[in-house]
Amino acid sequence: MYVALVEPLTVAWHAVTRSPVATARTALVVGGGPIGLAVVQVLQAHGVESIVVAEVSAQRRRFAATLGATDVLDPRAEDIEAKVRSLSGDAGADIAFECSGVQAGFDSALKGVRARGTVTVVSLWEEKPVIDAWELVGSEKHIIGSAIFDGDDFEAVIDAIASGMWAVLPCLLFRVSFG
Repeated sequence: MYVALVEPLTVAWHAVTRSPVATARTALVVGGGPIGLAVVQVLQAHGVESIVVAEVSAQRRRFAATLGATDVLDPRAEDIEAKVRSLSGDAGADIAFECSGVQAGFDSALKGVRARGTVTVVSLWEEKPVIDAWELVGSEKHIIGSAIFDGDDFEAVIDAIASGMWAVLPCLLFRVSFG
């Protein structure tokens, strides 16, 4: 069971370590699918204090809360940018992870991150996204991509699993997959 977790956790580990996570207090994760939920776990492992997840699926929102998201939002019912700002002293998230693969998710990540913050795009897209250059340039935000990982990432994740860091994740995935 643990072996099946290595690849998605490695994708998340690589994405988080490409971002400026060492100085981040607040993170926004847009999309609560398997990779987004793995990003939540990796952010926790890196000591991020506040992890906000925006997800349309009620079941995935419950998983995000179970896995350690401090705030879980439904983007259809809540203004993600306003909520993230209120949770971060009106600054916005330090880092954001776009894990939804849809334009509305990308827009939420870009608007939800603070001035000079970083959005890491982890999802794969069927269509090319549109980037709001005014938002990007006016607030000096950074956008990075994350798709490739190396052996060091695999080793870090295997060590983290062996240490028991993600003990709840295998149980949750087992219930979802087979329960």
